[in-house]
Amino acid sequence: MKHFYFLLPLMLWCGIAGAQNKYAGAYYVYDYKNAPAMTPAPEGYRPFYISHFARHGARYCTSEYETLYTLLSKAENNALLTEEGKTLCKRYLAFYRKVKVCAGNLTGTGKAQHRAIAGHMFARFPTVFEGPTHVEAVSTESPRVIMSMWSCLSQLQSLDRDIAVKADASAKYCSWLQPNLKSNPHLIKGAYAHGRAAQEASRAFFMETVPWKEIVARYFTEEDALEQLKSSPEQFIGLLHSIAADTYCLDTDQGCFDDIFSEEESAAIWRASSHLARYEVSESLAADYAAYTLEQIIQSADADIASGGTQLRLRFGHDAALAPLIALMDVNGFGRTATTIAERAEFFPSYEVPMGCSLQLIFFRNASGDILVKVLLNEAEATLPFPAVSGPYYNWEDFKAHYWPVVRASKYRIAAKEPLAALKDVD
Repeated sequence: MKHFYFLLPLMLWCGIAGAQNKYAGAYYVYDYKNAPAMTPAPEGYRPFYISHFARHGARYCTSEYETLYTLLSKAENNALLTEEGKTLCKRYLAFYRKVKVCAGNLTGTGKAQHRAIAGHMFARFPTVFEGPTHVEAVSTESPRVIMSMWSCLSQLQSLDRDIAVKADASAKYCSWLQPNLKSNPHLIKGAYAHGRAAQEASRAFFMETVPWKEIVARYFTEEDALEQLKSSPEQFIGLLHSIAADTYCLDTDQGCFDDIFSEEESAAIWRASSHLARYEVSESLAADYAAYTLEQIIQSADADIASGGTQLRLRFGHDAALAPLIALMDVNGFGRTATTIAERAEFFPSYEVPMGCSLQLIFFRNASGDILVKVLLNEAEATLPFPAVSGPYYNWEDFKAHYWPVVRASKYRIAAKEPLAALKDVD
């Protein structure tokens, strides 16, 4: 017989950021220390199955470290830095030496996040783990995503002695796990060009709302210094903001660049670069690609429930797949379409898909075999765009009836852009 207990030592939290500002956006580190309270299920219903999609945990920056190092080095060599710029260059060089070899890697904080998710899952839904428990887990080929999956699975195995795990990491799942990969058979060539209107509007909004002239003047001696360096205010400020925000993903040096921007400047930069919501004038297909993810979630859930052989189906990927899925499903109203760039940050704030973000579908069943599903976003109960049975609990048949037309409509839109690549997959 299993002993259900919650085992999360305090040491798990040694790297979780406590003072990070949500203006970090996509670099925000969700703190799973205190899982939100749950609404009791309707009488007679018990959880029996979990379907899960998580973004990798907190990580080091990727290409930003090298790009900023190259830019500042060139500026220094060409005598384009002010005294404050020279100080920044010196500080950044010391920091760069410590992080340059870790670009893109999962941090200890990121591992702790996924161990925490696993621990909360085990403690909150113990009936899912009764008897032999089988887990199907997949991840992208990214090392930080694989390590996130490993952290979650290893924690589950430490808590449940009667668990069997089947795990894989492969590009063969990209059509629904990482749609932006070139190997995705549904990917339309030049798809990013469809979002050009949004990119141009975002750039204009940045130049209008971010005090970039003042920021650039702090660090460079000449007004056109960034042009001389073959860069731009948007790129330079974006690099600084990303690297400063990402320090809270690290196990040391958290907040070490917090003095680079004022809170007002950070807020402006975040608003100008926080673009998760759909945009009315853009033909971006990101949310439509998520139809393949939602289709896989529904089909695998039906198959797993029918067979009774799998209790947990876990997916690990990136925000580039998870954010569009949340928008397509209109979780918490995040599927709204913005008419202006300013509305995009308001409609779907980027910190809602933080490092370690998780979307969980928890399935409940009664003695009659009726099935309800509850959606958790970052472990908090979420709403869906159709009537619930009770509180945050939705009928599974209603769920499918609502989302199958959504899936088909998105697949048709993709087919309309490139029929030969996608039409064969439309039901």
